[in-house]
Amino acid sequence: MDLVKNCYIFMTALFAALIMVPPLRRWALQSGNVDQPDARKVHSSAIPRIGGIAIFMSFLFSCLVFVDLVPPVRGILAGGLVIFCTGLIDDISGLTPKHKFLGEIVACLVAIFVGGLHIHTLGNLFGTGPIILPFWVAIPFTVFAVVGVINAINLLDGLDGLAGGVSVIALTCFAILAYQNDNSQALMLCIALLGALLGFLKYNFFPARIFMGDTGSLGLGFALGFMAVYLTQLPASRLNPVVPVLILALPILDTIWVMIHRLLHRTSPFAPDQSHLHHKFLNLGFQHRYTVIFIYGISLFWGMVAILFRHADEHLLLLTYLGVTLSSYVLLRYMLRHKERFAFLRFDSALGFRQAVRYRRLAEIIDTLATVLFALLIVYLGMILYVTFAGGQGSWQVAKILYAAVALLLILTRDWKNSYLLAMLFACVLELSYGVETYYLLDPVVGGFLREGSNLIFLVMAVIGGLKLFFRKDGDFFVSTVDILIIGLLTFLSIIFHQLSVSFDLALTLLKGVVLYVALKVVLGRYRRR
Repeated sequence: MDLVKNCYIFMTALFAALIMVPPLRRWALQSGNVDQPDARKVHSSAIPRIGGIAIFMSFLFSCLVFVDLVPPVRGILAGGLVIFCTGLIDDISGLTPKHKFLGEIVACLVAIFVGGLHIHTLGNLFGTGPIILPFWVAIPFTVFAVVGVINAINLLDGLDGLAGGVSVIALTCFAILAYQNDNSQALMLCIALLGALLGFLKYNFFPARIFMGDTGSLGLGFALGFMAVYLTQLPASRLNPVVPVLILALPILDTIWVMIHRLLHRTSPFAPDQSHLHHKFLNLGFQHRYTVIFIYGISLFWGMVAILFRHADEHLLLLTYLGVTLSSYVLLRYMLRHKERFAFLRFDSALGFRQAVRYRRLAEIIDTLATVLFALLIVYLGMILYVTFAGGQGSWQVAKILYAAVALLLILTRDWKNSYLLAMLFACVLELSYGVETYYLLDPVVGGFLREGSNLIFLVMAVIGGLKLFFRKDGDFFVSTVDILIIGLLTFLSIIFHQLSVSFDLALTLLKGVVLYVALKVVLGRYRRR
């Protein structure tokens, strides 16, 4: 597996989506392509619903640039174009359920006949031996199965970040399985879609600024369905067919339950209602963000089970899933009927995750710990100055120019929160930090001591900075697009330099730069006057 190439694929799709979403959102607001609130929906204002365009176009661009167009990849991309057009027409002008289903079926048939992807075996599903499907059964069954996954993801898209987050978990599991089975093309497809989806999710987490719409949810369901086929149905595949089903079981079972519920109440199976799993959690007392997090946890748990027990018998995996799911549902009902016995439920807040009482208490503790970062940065600055002057490092000349640029920008903006100013200040420190990592070449005794001290400082800063990133208080710094670009590039370059064996010291310095950047962001936000 080519790690460097996979990094290129991920970063290309990620930044393409990050760049595309804001202008798409502005265009949707100006043109009126928004999702209006109603009694069935949980949002209270009009939200743009064309974020799926950014997901698919970023995914397609990354694939066309980096991925070899072997027949299965061509099939998925060709069918993806059909499902993309179907979802886009539905988001902009609306489609009847029949026309939408027709578009889904056509997309599946294109992928099947262009890419040669279809389900020909179900594995040992009932413990009686492998189930092999004849060709005349395999084609319609593949269409039925993938259309089911498409609509499962589409129906799951009812809360901010829910369908996207569950899809991220599923794609991550698929990528791990593809790596374990040496399926490099499937791995690259998963990584490209992961990058595009994560770039979109920055704007889709609660409270969402844009929805993926049917363009996104139909496309994600299509990709997940055929990725499951790609991983399990090739002649060289060693993966049980039930493993991807287990990863996608939550949205699939939710769809089956919704359809049965609607039929029992003599309504159309396509008529919208509040019988979905996330609606049940909301009705039982969970708030928006907690509902999404809880469903993430369920998906992540079963994804881990599917990977760890991928070689177990298929029928045992299915029976275990059904048994544990039923038991968990009964336990959840008991907990929600007796909230007084479970105090942690009282911290649930309708205002959002960061307004919960327990979260705010933890944020206060972490904010106190953040004062340590200031002292650590002062100590590290002293190490840099010692190495710079004692070792005669030529990097000081370059740093002086950068510091002059920082001072000029500060005078012009008078804003410590300016992302570009922070980026330039960080470049100064990072440029000098390389001397600390390599000083042991000039003085092994002092240099070795400084290097170990540097490692300890960065370990503590990484822990505190990571906690501070998650447990933010109102008014604290936020992660901007510039921040994501800098952190992403540093991580990306450190991986590349390490893989190319350019310099281990340089790769380590860049990786530490991620920690240093977060620490600077925290300190400058807390001690602006100083």
